[in-house]
Amino acid sequence: MGSNITIRDVAKEAGVAIGTASRVLNGHKSVSEDVRKRVLKAVKKLRYEPDRLAQSMRLGVTHTVACVTRDISIAGFGSVVHAAEDVLRDAGYTLIFAVTDERKERELELLRILSQRRVDAIIIATSSEEDKELNRHLLKLDIPLVLLDREFPAEIDAVMLDHRRGTKVATEHLLGYGHTDIALLTGLASTRPGKERIAGFKEAMAAAGHTNPVVRAGGFSAEFGFRETSSLLAGKGAPTAIIAGGMAMLAGVLQAIRVRGLQIPGDISVVAGADTELAALATPSVTAIRWSGVDQGRIAVQLLLNRLNGNRTGTAQRVLLSTELIKRESSGPVHRSALAAG
Repeated sequence: MGSNITIRDVAKEAGVAIGTASRVLNGHKSVSEDVRKRVLKAVKKLRYEPDRLAQSMRLGVTHTVACVTRDISIAGFGSVVHAAEDVLRDAGYTLIFAVTDERKERELELLRILSQRRVDAIIIATSSEEDKELNRHLLKLDIPLVLLDREFPAEIDAVMLDHRRGTKVATEHLLGYGHTDIALLTGLASTRPGKERIAGFKEAMAAAGHTNPVVRAGGFSAEFGFRETSSLLAGKGAPTAIIAGGMAMLAGVLQAIRVRGLQIPGDISVVAGADTELAALATPSVTAIRWSGVDQGRIAVQLLLNRLNGNRTGTAQRVLLSTELIKRESSGPVHRSALAAG
């Protein structure tokens, strides 16, 4: 069966009109639950496979959603993607991926291509929230969008993480061990994660009487973490604690500390800005800021489905997910001997 079965056969098996069967398969809500179940049962029994191309041309939909981000291999991002894909699949959509490498030109090109290929919606983490040209292109798209951990443009739905509170709590944790020379490494303030982490860090340091905290803002990658940590540890007044404020940054920070011959936490304490497998399995295990990637992915898709199912107007929906500090072995009291010797 399958290839020779038509919607006429499905309608006959379900005991409904062809138009009714078509409305069920196209997701219309103007049918009763009993009828919907009968039609779906017939589809399963006959192994009917709808002509998705014909449906797309007729209805102006493709049942595809694009996820656009800088790098889908980022540690911890897998849970977001899997959760989003699960919800979309249950709703009859296919999730496709596109990588920007944080290049504006690539982002603009992808937005143009995705628009031409008529994806039904886009989940996106942009490289900058301050770029007027990029924001203008986002707002011109006539399809639902959800921002991942971005707050601008303000007219677009978004799922955001409470980096400010997470970083503030992490900083207070290190201050509680006696650290005063703490460095934060994170992305530029032109994106929400960098801006919020910097704000939380400065709030905690200022409350403790430290008005000139060390911030290195420039990227979220392991390469950035390695370069900046190496530079900090080689200079005078090296920090006794580092907050690696990025999902992929921890590996570079740990490598730079190892190259320097320092011990964690005996010589330097470390807090990861995201609770990845590396943070949990490293030796010693790394204190980390945790949030639910599963919730982030599911909520992002639910916001899209709300728009796809008819709620195309109205105020942008904003969801802020909480963070918590997971305390492990990488943070401890201040010991300056090895740093001073270096």
